Amino acid sequence: MVKVNKMPLVIFCLFILTGCWDRNEISDINFVMGMAIDTTDEDKLRVTFQWALPTQFSTEGAKGAGSQENTDFSIEADSLTRAMSMLTEISPRTPVYSHMELIVLGEEVVQKEMENVINVIDREFEVRRTVNIVTAKGKGEDILRSKTPFETVQSTGIQKIITMSNQSSTFRDVNLNDLFIHVADPDSLAYTPVVETVAQSGLEPTETGGQNSWIQVDRVIFFDKFKKQLELSAEESKAWMYVLGKVEDRTVMEIPTDKGMLVTSSVSQKSKPTIEMNGDQPSVKYTITEKTSIMDKPIDMTKSEMEKAIEAYLSEKVTETIKKMQEENHDIFFLRKAIRQQYPQQWKKIRKNWPETYASIQFEVHTKVTIEHQNALRKDKIE
Repeated sequence: MVKVNKMPLVIFCLFILTGCWDRNEISDINFVMGMAIDTTDEDKLRVTFQWALPTQFSTEGAKGAGSQENTDFSIEADSLTRAMSMLTEISPRTPVYSHMELIVLGEEVVQKEMENVINVIDREFEVRRTVNIVTAKGKGEDILRSKTPFETVQSTGIQKIITMSNQSSTFRDVNLNDLFIHVADPDSLAYTPVVETVAQSGLEPTETGGQNSWIQVDRVIFFDKFKKQLELSAEESKAWMYVLGKVEDRTVMEIPTDKGMLVTSSVSQKSKPTIEMNGDQPSVKYTITEKTSIMDKPIDMTKSEMEKAIEAYLSEKVTETIKKMQEENHDIFFLRKAIRQQYPQQWKKIRKNWPETYASIQFEVHTKVTIEHQNALRKDKIE
């Protein structure tokens, strides 16, 4: 029997299987990191693309890049698809959207073209469902052309503000998948964070935008079937977060009292909704609990007085927000969905007359606050 040497065959197979035959050089790729979409006076779309240099993705860096900065480029077109196509007409590198971190919807877009724009984005197979969605106060282009500290790519900076550094608890991050889940539910409102430009000298809104302004995220906006319903204030947004039980750790709250200002930092927070039905009439009780630490307090204020002051303040703000939403018929607390899931038979009857039912719901808000300590190093007995 002739002995066959299999080694050359093995080497040939490995060569075929491990070769980078469809490899794209990083220097040939245009990594689109962010996209802002606005409307023009001619009812066209103005799409601003922000891309990073290959050095942002390479540990070795790209030779010859020098000190060139990341690029923002705006295109006006009749549709988002056309604008994305036109980008290839000016870019010597192939646009790639798989690394995109942020989509900014301009204020006018969410009032006129939001559904069409989101559907086009959804059909672009390179765009991941995890890309963050925000709504601009004003023009989305101004957001991308503004500044974020420490980040050379504004899209990355805004994405990190939303997902990593939030200690104000006035918004929740929303990606494309989250948006579609809420929009697809007939008994749920969709929402996104609101982004605006502020002056460099302080957190005051500015009309200028561009390179002389910074970015701030501090509230949420709600939609019903891609139609804008309302925009909460920062204070209302924080009350909304308390009701949902989504307040972030280390969230700071300033509470005015008769003895002076009380400043707290959240350690942990939860909320438990209890829905009961009396026939076809629901009633809702929210039990909001929080463990907190004291950052600043009046000298002569005891632990018991501080806990009661915090509980009263939380209860007041949450109750005010709930009443306002009832009066305006905005179900931002997702009660329709909760009733549908817990009481499906009653929901079939309630659904047709929901505005009247919602306006007559009796709400109870119970707050329980426990002060853990006065600083980050130890637990103190505050008497």
